[in-house]
Amino acid sequence: MVWETLPVIYHDQGVDRPAQAIWPFLPIYSEGRLPMNKQGRIISTANARLRIEGTPFAPTFMGAWSAGFRVIVTVSWFYEFDSRVKPQVPYAVFPTDAPCWLMAGLARRTTLPDKSVHLTTAVITVDPNEVLKSVGHHRSPALLRDPREAKTWLHGDKQQALELLRPYENETMGTEAVPMGIKIPGNQEVRMPKALGRDISS
Repeated sequence: MVWETLPVIYHDQGVDRPAQAIWPFLPIYSEGRLPMNKQGRIISTANARLRIEGTPFAPTFMGAWSAGFRVIVTVSWFYEFDSRVKPQVPYAVFPTDAPCWLMAGLARRTTLPDKSVHLTTAVITVDPNEVLKSVGHHRSPALLRDPREAKTWLHGDKQQALELLRPYENETMGTEAVPMGIKIPGNQEVRMPKALGRDISS
C-alpha cells in the first residue's frame, strides 16, 4: 500500500487539533486499504469534487460530510498539470500574500490492517479560477481565504460551509513551471520555484 500524509487541522472534543492524515481518502468499504474497482485498479479518492446538483459530493465522501468531519489541509503550495500539451507540464501554484494555503477537506478515521487508527482525508475541489485555466487546469482545491473562513469551515453549519466552496480570487495566486521530477515523492533534486522563497512579511 502506498499513500502520503497531509498536515490537517480538525475539531475534536471542543479543541482544534493538528494531525497528519493519510491521503488519499480511505473510504469505509476499503477496510484501511487503497480502494480498488472490480478490475483491481485503484480508485482515485484524493479529491472530493463539489457537485452542482444532488448531493454535494459522491457517495464515497458523503459519510464524512454528513458527520460534519471537516478538516483544513495546510500546504505551502501545490502543483497541477497543463493538460493542453504533451508531455504535460507541471505548474507550482502558490499564494502571493500568505505563507500557506488553507484547503477545505473531508476526513474520517480509518483502521489499518495493523489495527492502528488514523485520520484519512480528501481535498475538496471546485471550478478553477482564471489563473488555473491559464495553465490548462480544469479544477482547483477549495481554498479558504483567511482565518475567519477557516473557523467557519471547522465550526459552521453545513450551509455556511458550502458557501465557502468557490473559486479563489485571481489576484493572490501565482504559478511557475516546475520540472517533471516533481511527480516523484521525496525527490530532493528538483529545483523549487523561486517565488516559494519570497518574503511576504511586508
